[in-house]
Amino acid sequence: MRKLLLPLLLCMLSGCAMLGMEDKPRLAVVESGIFKNGVLAMDTRGVPRELGSTFGYRFKVTDPKAGPLKARVVTATPGLLEPGKDAVQREYVSTLTLQPGQEYEVFFTFNEPWEMVTGPWELRVETDKGDVLTQTFNVYEAGKMQ
Repeated sequence: MRKLLLPLLLCMLSGCAMLGMEDKPRLAVVESGIFKNGVLAMDTRGVPRELGSTFGYRFKVTDPKAGPLKARVVTATPGLLEPGKDAVQREYVSTLTLQPGQEYEVFFTFNEPWEMVTGPWELRVETDKGDVLTQTFNVYEAGKMQ
């Protein structure tokens, strides 16, 4: 009985190890917060509602064997109403292909006054392999405590 138990136990342990390998995240945040001229100025999740503010994060594909990954980049807003449009814009979506080892940016800059909406903003990357990397930023009225 002991002779059968040991091989069975080894098979179970190796199976668990293989499952654990699949659960390792393929995406990792490198830096996050408010950026000025492409450089991280403050590591924070609070963003003042100011024209020209840039917030978001840099990330990379950490698994060298991941190969190219198709990804969607989603900017979920509290709800923007662009002048001349009737519908509230809650999401902006773009696509890209990610390569292992390279860094990518998921940024949003307040370029127009109508974009500066207070509340939670979620910047999310979703890969075709099921990876999701999310950072939420709270945009607050400048001059007020967040």
